[in-house]
Amino acid sequence: MRLAVWLAAPVVVGVLAAGLGSLPLFALALGLLVVLVGCAVVVRTAARRLRVLRTLDRHETVEGHPLSVSFAVSGVGGLPVQVEVEDPTGAWRPLPAGGGELPLVVDRPGGHVLEPARLRVRDDLGVFARHTRAGRPEALLVLPAPAPAAPAGRHRGHDPVGDPEPDGLRAYVPGTPMSRIHWSSVARGGDLQERAFVTTRDRLPLVVVDTAGAAGDGAVDWAARAAAGQVQVLARAGGCRVLLPGDRTPTTVADAAGWPAVHRRLADLDHDVATRVPPGEDDALRISASAAPPEATGDRPPLPLGLVPLPTWSAA
Repeated sequence: MRLAVWLAAPVVVGVLAAGLGSLPLFALALGLLVVLVGCAVVVRTAARRLRVLRTLDRHETVEGHPLSVSFAVSGVGGLPVQVEVEDPTGAWRPLPAGGGELPLVVDRPGGHVLEPARLRVRDDLGVFARHTRAGRPEALLVLPAPAPAAPAGRHRGHDPVGDPEPDGLRAYVPGTPMSRIHWSSVARGGDLQERAFVTTRDRLPLVVVDTAGAAGDGAVDWAARAAAGQVQVLARAGGCRVLLPGDRTPTTVADAAGWPAVHRRLADLDHDVATRVPPGEDDALRISASAAPPEATGDRPPLPLGLVPLPTWSAA
């Protein structure tokens, strides 16, 4: 609309000048035409010279935590133009001379791709504008925010000192220390047996995540957040084991240092996959997406403009 007004202005003034025989109006029409041509030339020149470097301060963040998208602008110094960037809401934001930053907040866990940013170059009068893009597609992993979880207590067979504990008998294996042989069974005339021992890691609590029967993507996100909270608490308390959808054996998180790898996997859970609790793990903590509360089964929040979801996160 503004461009149409500017283009029509010299024509209207010129017609009036011709009809009235007014030299001042004719000069005004000519001046408006020169301004329009000058604005068009300036914008075209600036668009050709413009160089913008876009960078992210990190490629991994927790949902709801802002990350910074930086823009370094060069090539348009001294020209009467304004460089603007489209923010995640779709509004145009002016970039200061030399560049600036925009916050990016994502409220949905998973792998995403941040597309090149949309930019436009406008003359100071706002008559003409040219659009361009800056940056390259960049992968971004959004981790589920851990839900609050109760502090972990001592689990069955979990020795906080880390010493092995007896866990029944098994057939004697040559080379086993004599102190482990179960002499009572030998005295009763039975086969040679030894005491079986388990370590703390063998008896770490088990967290099982199940996404079968989920009412929607929001329910899977709820399960990821709930599991993240439980695993984080258990990892700080001495460790745990985690069985995720599609896994045949649990993953051991021995301490807080092993937590980030599982956190990344929780950001990209397989959907609609039933996870079976291994035999002998009746006291496992089971987190099922099908048990998500009603408020967690609604539509997921929309993604910011320029961010598209990845079906599978291969860089986790």
